[in-house]
Amino acid sequence: VPNFCAALNRMRKSTQSDVAFFRFPRYPARCQKWVENCRRADLEGKTHDQLNKRYRLCAKHFATSMICRTKHLPVLVRFVDESHNL
Repeated sequence: VPNFCAALNRMRKSTQSDVAFFRFPRYPARCQKWVENCRRADLEGKTHDQLNKRYRLCAKHFATSMICRTKHLPVLVRFVDESHNL
């Protein structure tokens, strides 16, 4: 099942191998910040567990310095803030 970027007005699919996708954080405060930055009212009522299991953001919303590519797997290493283009 392909994943989609959860950011407002995005339709990027995870089947596009050139773009990494990241799960919403398990930590409630960080997860809430991502929801706020996505600007999607429909995500606000979901728990951080639901968001972590079902929703992703594509790497286009994170600065390159926030992503570490080890063992061929991109890993988000820093928290996204409102200065980025979500």
